[in-house]
Amino acid sequence: MGDRVDFAEKGTLDEIVSTRGAHLECIGGSKWFLSFQHEDGTETAVWFSSRDLRKPFWEKREPRKEPIE
Repeated sequence: MGDRVDFAEKGTLDEIVSTRGAHLECIGGSKWFLSFQHEDGTETAVWFSSRDLRKPFWEKREPRKEPIE
């Protein structure tokens, strides 16, 4: 699976895939910054608000045995 930024209908963000890493950080209150580093050296950055991320549901996933398509 390669790097990509996909938009759905009406220009709404659907998915960002990063092969080099990502960074999520609370920048105050309910404001967040998320960046994705891509194989070609570029970076996709997103700023957004979410109160839900203060206490998120999360899980650690084991490596996949089959490739992701």
